[in-house]
Amino acid sequence: MHDPRNTAVGYLVVAVSTAQNAIPIENALVTVSSLDENGVAELLFTTRTNRSGQTAELPLPAPPQSSSLSPGNPYPYARYAVTVDYDGYQPISSSDLTIFADIVATLPVYLVPLEESAIPPVTPEVRVFPSHSLNTQEE
Repeated sequence: MHDPRNTAVGYLVVAVSTAQNAIPIENALVTVSSLDENGVAELLFTTRTNRSGQTAELPLPAPPQSSSLSPGNPYPYARYAVTVDYDGYQPISSSDLTIFADIVATLPVYLVPLEESAIPPVTPEVRVFPSHSLNTQEE
């Protein structure tokens, strides 16, 4: 499912914390998947956060920078989904994250603790990024 338009590289750092960024979460499981035009995911990375609550810079395929410099190019970015899971916390899944060539994007993820008696959810809470007009032509 590799997109042949993605001939460059962008980077993603996932920063995981609780209490609105007050406490970094070490060893959280971070999964990154690519998304095709139909939203179908393909697993690219599974990694853990460090003691600062961050992943290493993850290199992700992206369209070349030139595709974002002029109007009319259908997708000047690549789309990814990120899931973060840590025992005792509500898992979070973010979809439609956009990555541009030669840019390091940081995705902050704030996890919420589960109640002690709560059964961990089977599916993560889904957070969708707001839509934008980078891939549409204004008339």
